[in-house]
Amino acid sequence: MTFARPTVAGATVTYGSRHESCLAVVGRMLDEGVETVLVIDNGSVPVSAARLDAAAVGSDGRIVVRRLTRNEGSAPAFGAAIAGAREAGAEYVWLLDDDNLPEPGALDRLLSADRALRDAGHDLTAVAPLRAADAEPATIAETVAVESARETPREAISFAGVDAGVFARRLLERLRLRRPRLGVVGTDLPYAPYGGLLARADVLRVLGLPRADFVLYGDDLEYTSRIAARGGRLGHVRDAVVVDPRGERWMPPGFEVRAMFLSSNPALLYYFLRNRVHRELATGRRWSLARLANAALFLALCVGCAVATRRWRPMRVIHRAVGDALAGRLGRRAEI
Repeated sequence: MTFARPTVAGATVTYGSRHESCLAVVGRMLDEGVETVLVIDNGSVPVSAARLDAAAVGSDGRIVVRRLTRNEGSAPAFGAAIAGAREAGAEYVWLLDDDNLPEPGALDRLLSADRALRDAGHDLTAVAPLRAADAEPATIAETVAVESARETPREAISFAGVDAGVFARRLLERLRLRRPRLGVVGTDLPYAPYGGLLARADVLRVLGLPRADFVLYGDDLEYTSRIAARGGRLGHVRDAVVVDPRGERWMPPGFEVRAMFLSSNPALLYYFLRNRVHRELATGRRWSLARLANAALFLALCVGCAVATRRWRPMRVIHRAVGDALAGRLGRRAEI
């Protein structure tokens, strides 16, 4: 039995002077078979805005550009992208960041995986690809291995991403006092980034829109976590690959608390931490003994990292971010 290929609308968000990478992504989406691509211009410089407009004019309606007057952050911009794409009349909406390049066949694999979830009796579904730094087989295999073995903090008890149990196990593994965690079985995710997410338009209507008061960071995780919270399935499709180059980072890789003290952008650090703590406190009991213990561990790690890096200024940003999260002060409180 064969199935007719469903219609798909693509959507992406760009800003600054990123028109070249954005148009490369748009081209890949069209090559994969999407009917139209909606580009939300989130405050591009004039030259980039003009290039985007020229691409739209020459696309016979397959590229649509909608412009925001300034960079409003990812949450409002992707909210506009989701709202516009789900009203485009297509059955599915495919979201990509403006530097995410899907490998050939990625869209068909995502569609097949979502169809399998639906055939299994699930109505509220979405699927996310494997995001790798490049398309080399070795890189993809390493990414699969790392993601399979990664133990994420339990948001119901963690504080600022710190979970004492996970921290202790990782430390023992680093000291070679415990064997590394083996890959886990299962393909469901608790949440996922926007980049590569595929969902039916009717599912996105049920989910609503991202929280604009998050501004940026964590809005995608909060948005997609609504799927599991409502009893749905968010599938991880590891044979659908999206190249996510992850260029120069404002926060270096490695131990995350230490990375906060080495970060190069105080505004991004503020939103990253504020939204994470706010999201955690809304999950599980707000103040359980385990949460209090993890908060105390986070404070101790911050002091230790400040001493080790000899950088105390990030402490002010961390203090403000945590304070605003505890008080529920969201919205645009730092310029980006």
